[in-house]
Amino acid sequence: MKSTRIEINDDDQFAVLEAIRTYYGVNWRGMLIQGAERLEAGRVFPSELECDAHREDG
Repeated sequence: MKSTRIEINDDDQFAVLEAIRTYYGVNWRGMLIQGAERLEAGRVFPSELECDAHREDG
C-alpha cells in the first residue's frame, strides 16, 4: 500500500478541513479522492441536490 503525507501548518486551515471531513463522514483518503474526482469533472462544489440528499441522510 502506498501512502501520502500532507503537512498543513496553518491551524485554522486544518480546522476547516477537519470540520468538512467530519461533516461528510469521510476519512482523509475519501476526502482526497472525492476532491480529485470533482476537480476532474469540473465541479468542485456539490450540487444543490447533493447537499439536500446529504442533509436528509444525516
